[in-house]
Amino acid sequence: MPAIPRPLLWLLAAFCALPSCLAPPPPILVETPFGGVRAANAEKATEIAALLEDLAPRVQEVLPGSQDRAIDVWVQEKLRVYRFNERPESVRGFTLLSDEFRAKRIHLQEDGQSPWYLSHELVHALIGTSWKTLPGIMEEGLADVVAEQLNPTYASHIRAHRLLNASAFSEGFYLRIAYNRPERDRPSSDWERRIQTFRAETTAKISAKLLPRIFSTSRNNLHEEWPEIPEAFYGMAWLITSRIAERGGLEKLHELCLRAEREGYEIVPVEWIFEAADVDWDRMDTEFLSACFGPGEMRAAAYLQPELFSQLAIDLLKPMWPAFRNRRALFWYVKPALRLSNGSEVPIRSIGPLMGSIFASWNERPLSSAN
Repeated sequence: MPAIPRPLLWLLAAFCALPSCLAPPPPILVETPFGGVRAANAEKATEIAALLEDLAPRVQEVLPGSQDRAIDVWVQEKLRVYRFNERPESVRGFTLLSDEFRAKRIHLQEDGQSPWYLSHELVHALIGTSWKTLPGIMEEGLADVVAEQLNPTYASHIRAHRLLNASAFSEGFYLRIAYNRPERDRPSSDWERRIQTFRAETTAKISAKLLPRIFSTSRNNLHEEWPEIPEAFYGMAWLITSRIAERGGLEKLHELCLRAEREGYEIVPVEWIFEAADVDWDRMDTEFLSACFGPGEMRAAAYLQPELFSQLAIDLLKPMWPAFRNRRALFWYVKPALRLSNGSEVPIRSIGPLMGSIFASWNERPLSSAN
């Protein structure tokens, strides 16, 4: 996420610019052709420097209208520009800007998924002026889509994370669990396969009616409108940008920006954005959001929030418990699975963190004396 200077902060910045107020640079420096990397120790500085050398040219390659310039990176345990002004723990990185399209440096959290975070911030650092009509929140979506493209290992995680975020606009998503219903008078091979549907809500609801306003806000005004941008905004920005990229590549989104400039718009009209994404915000409902989950995203979502999934699974399995000797037998015969909108299934037994959460809850609230 870019750290864009705000008019009301200039006076504070003048005082905090004193050397005693500024956070000191991390002590270890590793130079690369794409910028210097500073970190608390040589191992971390070398690790992130290698990432920068790998990712910076690739971001320039896949991002139309990108700048060809170096950018420094500070790797910090606590993200901050000033000594006594730490960023929230939920912020994994940010890009400090000298002006609208001139990045001063990237600040990156020391721990976590560095390839994702650095790819994301490099988009903010290297995006060029031809993108100036892009809605502000869509720069966040663009950064995540580029990170997803450049880091296949993290792609399902990024997609699941952002879909869970976006579900705030759709009143959650449908979690469907397929299972074999035990019947005492029929052999297990003949048990009927059934589906139970739950509504899973991961965060506070946000009205979808707010979407036109969000996607009509410029990059300069975004943080003035929302000083603390909700995670749900990032999720929806990724979803819309991803759908545009799937239908025409990042070039399609870039062309919308160029067209808007040619036709005299300060920002790409929201109608163009949603038409390019093939989305009607009046139909941004639970079923639509649920259909966006593929097997990889659903599995990753269960890794990210196993407690949410486990409680719903236990609610389903509890009535069947007396028919089985133990939990292992229940899972073997009932074969519960996460059922997707396209009919495919992800077996619950294949998701380690989810099984661990189910058994942990089972131990806290025993369903019988059996183990």
